[in-house]
Amino acid sequence: MHAPDLYTTDVQNGTANTKKTVTLYFWQHEKWHSESVELVWSDNKAETIEHLVTNWLALLEENNITHKKITLQSALLSPSTLDAYLSFDRSPFAPQATTHEKLMLIEGLLKTLRSNNIKLQGVRFLVNHNPLNDNHLDFSKEWPIIGFLE
Repeated sequence: MHAPDLYTTDVQNGTANTKKTVTLYFWQHEKWHSESVELVWSDNKAETIEHLVTNWLALLEENNITHKKITLQSALLSPSTLDAYLSFDRSPFAPQATTHEKLMLIEGLLKTLRSNNIKLQGVRFLVNHNPLNDNHLDFSKEWPIIGFLE
């Protein structure tokens, strides 16, 4: 049984939404930081990913990690639902960002998805629905959800 304020049903698409406390991760000043926030958790995985990434982007902006406001345009899933396609309105990287800074920003997002039990194998990063273009990193393929740190 759910408390009335924690459980709603979206009548239009028949999905159940609940409020859930999640942990968002980001790298700053050479160490990991995390923040717990409450957000809407949906039966629709793409919708949940969209809420999670939007909150993560807001946290990056609050902590002056991104050079400009970054907006998630869409979060889509592959037909197998094992890969997520995240399309942003601009690159999340500052023009002067080092490769290490870029990698840690990506790892923060992957860590956020993993730690909140979003079942995926990989994430594709897009800008305006095209592969993100970067001089240092390859975004033509998905990045594994397991990340790249030990």
